[in-house]
Amino acid sequence: MRPVSSAFLFSLLSVIAFDSYAQLNFSGYLKNYSVIQEEIDNDLFQFDQSYRMQNSARLMLDYFNDDQVWQLHYEAGVESHSQLLPGASSFVTPGRQNYRLSDLRSTIGPAPKKNTVPQNLDRFNVQFQMESGDLTIGRQAITFGSARIINPTDVFIPFDVRTLNTEYRTGIDAVRFQKPIGQLGELDMGVVLGPDGKAENSSAFLQLLTNASGRDYQFTAMRFADQNLLGAGVQAALGELGFWLETAYVSGDEDYFRTSIGVDYAFNENVFGMVEYHYNGAGSNDADAYLANLDNVAYKAGGVFLLGENYLIPVISWQVSTLLGLSFQTLANMDDGSLFVSANADYSLSDNVYLGMGVQHFAGEDFKVTGPNPLADQLQLGSEYGGNPDSIYVSLRYYF
Repeated sequence: MRPVSSAFLFSLLSVIAFDSYAQLNFSGYLKNYSVIQEEIDNDLFQFDQSYRMQNSARLMLDYFNDDQVWQLHYEAGVESHSQLLPGASSFVTPGRQNYRLSDLRSTIGPAPKKNTVPQNLDRFNVQFQMESGDLTIGRQAITFGSARIINPTDVFIPFDVRTLNTEYRTGIDAVRFQKPIGQLGELDMGVVLGPDGKAENSSAFLQLLTNASGRDYQFTAMRFADQNLLGAGVQAALGELGFWLETAYVSGDEDYFRTSIGVDYAFNENVFGMVEYHYNGAGSNDADAYLANLDNVAYKAGGVFLLGENYLIPVISWQVSTLLGLSFQTLANMDDGSLFVSANADYSLSDNVYLGMGVQHFAGEDFKVTGPNPLADQLQLGSEYGGNPDSIYVSLRYYF
């Protein structure tokens, strides 16, 4: 896959700025995430307590006129690790189909083991606003689904629930047309281009959003990685409860079914809770099969990241004051008994500066080595989350 030329991007930006500099909006953020991770000590890995820091800057340019919107978002930063750890973070999740026709290099300069300079051209698109609808061409964010936490119809690089910085969905390369239908409906269709534009790396989708009797409905058809997806979802009110149901069936080289169902409830104006059940037919109820399943198309190109089949996910959030918010979430793998628990606090230091703190705790059976050579094919996961080390993080975010 040939990288995008930086000179080309900045030349195009210069043309836009020269013609209409006064109509450009410039914004962005500076973020720091500092993470302390507990030691890892099992039959396969031994690491001391480690430290990780990610500093990033996101620069966003938006140009508007009567019938066009140009968008360019670029992010770069410095990531430092006290030691090389498995699963080191980056702006774009490695190992998955990235649904980008071409791209910049993922890092600037050499990539040393403990310090990297990642970069991400995350938005680069133009939207033509017409009477019949909006046509968007280029790198953009595309999401699907009615569920709150795990979306079965969401294929294009969804965030893993363990990701800290989820403010902006990862951009993908697409041609998308959105046509309003009535006051609350929309016909959404498009083509997503993967590496080199090859059919096996790309996707096509059609989605219908509509409302009837106070309920929001979503119907989705998609073709990706030689797989076919048919999905549907609904959001409605059940008395004082909010309710959602989303389901998807994928067929092709691999067949599987996924669904999410849940409710939410406002206890008062400051405390809000929800619970979601997710069934992941692409996963397994046997932890011994987890690693082998990672080679399946569902994990490489279908947006699946959970390894088991049955999950219960309760969430509660509390707006303590206008400045302080707290949240608590548990993701329980009901097949292997492992848990991922996160607690987060967010405090507004000023109109543009925010301080965050959080804890991520994992429980469950650790890695298992079933033979004398753990680096061959004898390694197994005892559970989905048991092998993950606990961590504490602090974040500082400035917006301009």
